[in-house]
Amino acid sequence: MPSFLFRSIKVAAVLLTVPVTGGAQGLAPRAQPLPQLMPPGAGYPQERMSVVDPDKKLSAGDQVTVEIVEDREVGLARVVTATGELDVPPLGRVRVSGKTAAEAAGSIKQLLERDYYYTATVRLSIDQVSKVQVEAGRVQVSGQVRMQGQQLIVAGEPLTVTAAILKAGGIGEWGNQKSVKLMRSRKDGTTETIEVNFKKITETGDVKADPVLQDGDRIFVPKVGIRF
Repeated sequence: MPSFLFRSIKVAAVLLTVPVTGGAQGLAPRAQPLPQLMPPGAGYPQERMSVVDPDKKLSAGDQVTVEIVEDREVGLARVVTATGELDVPPLGRVRVSGKTAAEAAGSIKQLLERDYYYTATVRLSIDQVSKVQVEAGRVQVSGQVRMQGQQLIVAGEPLTVTAAILKAGGIGEWGNQKSVKLMRSRKDGTTETIEVNFKKITETGDVKADPVLQDGDRIFVPKVGIRF
């Protein structure tokens, strides 16, 4: 074979081994970059990504969904009323304020099984927490506390004597922690005075000894008689 013909065949063979990188029709396409993974939560509305505290107490204005599994129907969207209730068929209005979602579901379950169902499976979820606080009353805190004045009672959020004192900055150095006075007006116009041992409640966690406040209550922290 002539040498020039041998060289031509060799060059053609080299050209045929060059990889195809073009994107023209009939040719192998370029390798595409791998798709990037979206970070958790991307693409979802921000309000749906907010986490609700499972121990959050229900209060007026909270939006919830109530589902009775045995009914095999879509859950009922409900709003907690200003009086702290939910409209749950066939029960009617059920008081849920001050309870967690699990506690409220348990109460509804008991009521349903008492009169309507042999077995009721109730699911209650909080869809949106109310952004508006509904006032249920006011109390007055005075005496040996760091910040005297009125405090708001929010519907669905029980306020106790010790909680009110802690919100007032706690009892001062000369305050009598064992003999806090809770004064409450009776319907007949007289005043009832209840003695509360703030020190014992905060040290032992005895919630039964910690009265829940009502509208118009007055808390007074006196001075200690003798301090060593």
